[in-house]
Amino acid sequence: NSTVAAAVYSGHVMNNPAGLVNGPSRYLGVVYDQFSGLSSNYSLEAKYPVTENYDLGFTVMHSSIDDLFFRPNLIGLTPEVRRDSVLALSEKASDIIPYRESAAFLTLAREFNFKINLGWVFFKIPFRVPVGLSVKYIDKLLFENRGLGSGIDVGGQVFFSLAGMTDMLVDTEFGFGLFSSDILNTPVFWTTEHQDAIKRNVTFGYSIKQEVKRYATAITFSASSQSRYPDVSQYGVDITIKDLVSVRAGHDGYTTSFGLGISLKKFIIDYSFSQHELTDMQKIGISYRF
Repeated sequence: NSTVAAAVYSGHVMNNPAGLVNGPSRYLGVVYDQFSGLSSNYSLEAKYPVTENYDLGFTVMHSSIDDLFFRPNLIGLTPEVRRDSVLALSEKASDIIPYRESAAFLTLAREFNFKINLGWVFFKIPFRVPVGLSVKYIDKLLFENRGLGSGIDVGGQVFFSLAGMTDMLVDTEFGFGLFSSDILNTPVFWTTEHQDAIKRNVTFGYSIKQEVKRYATAITFSASSQSRYPDVSQYGVDITIKDLVSVRAGHDGYTTSFGLGISLKKFIIDYSFSQHELTDMQKIGISYRF
């Protein structure tokens, strides 16, 4: 959750749609993550360059809770009757409450490149500015009630180098990112004729990438904060060695996560683990670069 300003290669619709321009020009990725015993989540992400300047992305996400059972109304019962009711329920199969959330995103992104001349000798600052926009469709199901909605997310990133100022910064890249999700307060219309609104959220962050060419290694530190949770900040670090192995760690303001990425020619395999208050979360992703 700290990569709003980092040049990551997947997960753009949740982090920053501008990041779609980073990474391979064509790829297909599948991600599965699970909160042990609680929920399962799947996503499919694809990217394709529609013109020389624009990249098009398509993402589908699905989340569900498979073991959400109906429970009897125990209010007003004596402790003995309440106990017997729970024991009786445990001895037979209970009806499952249908619950799922699905979404589809269509993303368009472009990168702008230019230099700013400060007028000093040999000092021009090169800028790389990706921008992106996502249009999304949301479909929710809770018991017999269904909710449908649509919204717009926008984001941008700025990357630059100060190599012209000093030799110490030749292999250093700085980045800033801004991501506004649900900019129109995404409405969700339910079959109960009730309407919800997913409130606008703004995420801002920065990143520092340092290349150590002697060891063919790149170290990226990233941080972000968001308006929805103003008292919480996210931090992350990625160490990539020879573009083959990536070791990652992060903190989302509540818990620490660890990850590992391995590049096998055209395939990339990513894994992460984090421990939450209720259970553990594991995520695995497989991407194919065309």
